Amino acid sequence: MAYFLITDSITTALLILLVVTFIYYLYRARKNNIFHRLRVPGPERIPVLGEMFHVIRKHMTTHDTDLVRQYGKVVGIYEGTAPALLVTDLDLVRNVLIKDSHVFINRRSMEGIGGPLEHALIALKDEEWKNARSIVSPTFSSAKLKAMYTLMNEVGDTYRDRLLEYADKQEIFNINELNGQYALDSISSCLFGIETNSLKNENATLIKHLKKFFTVDFKNIFLYIFLISPRLARYLGGKGYSIFPSDAINYVSNIVNHVISQRRQHLERRNDFIQMMIDHEEAVKDEEGMTEQTETKDPRQQWG
Repeated sequence: MAYFLITDSITTALLILLVVTFIYYLYRARKNNIFHRLRVPGPERIPVLGEMFHVIRKHMTTHDTDLVRQYGKVVGIYEGTAPALLVTDLDLVRNVLIKDSHVFINRRSMEGIGGPLEHALIALKDEEWKNARSIVSPTFSSAKLKAMYTLMNEVGDTYRDRLLEYADKQEIFNINELNGQYALDSISSCLFGIETNSLKNENATLIKHLKKFFTVDFKNIFLYIFLISPRLARYLGGKGYSIFPSDAINYVSNIVNHVISQRRQHLERRNDFIQMMIDHEEAVKDEEGMTEQTETKDPRQQWG
């Protein structure tokens, strides 16, 4: 009897604690709504999920369009607990991306990505991004992009063949899915040197793993931590946790690392992004080697 009384008391105490915590959270969320203070129009803040609730229920493009129609060209929203501005004013966009780009260096916060994606371009900030940009920007010159034309043309030919195949058979097909496969094959080939061939075989193991990066898994507890507390997500991300499935990260990482290893051993060469990065890496090493030789050279030899 005493056992049940103790259990009931603990349960009641926990429920009261949860209710009080939730009420306190709502109070803080209302008080700390930065957009209300700045008088930026936007929807009422949904606890914990923010606008992610509507994004999941609808589609991001549809939801953003609805917000702009209702609140104007600048809308204040919350992604989880993080405030974000939805900007469609072309003058503001131009200032952010061009005129004042030195002020708006960082992208939206990507805390808790974890693993190798923690150092992806979309996650880099401040000086790390500046250094990466100085290396990456030259690879997108007209000459470099033209060198990738052959790779893009190969994927385009496969895309055309699929369309002709559907036309010959007079089959109904999902154009969005087909365009997604075309984009995936193009990006994988031009950037990572990987032949995904999703246009030919959409059930390949690699394709299944890549799709996991674009699928929201509501069973992933870390996803809710990412939405509720970016700071905690950042800490856990440093411990190896991620919003992305670990099996997908490991599978794709192993393939990319294998490609990089082959390129460094000069076993294969392609006009893609990875090859340009490796060429840059080797050029820097050669330059550092020449500088080191010059610095260590006997001064008497320099002056004859």
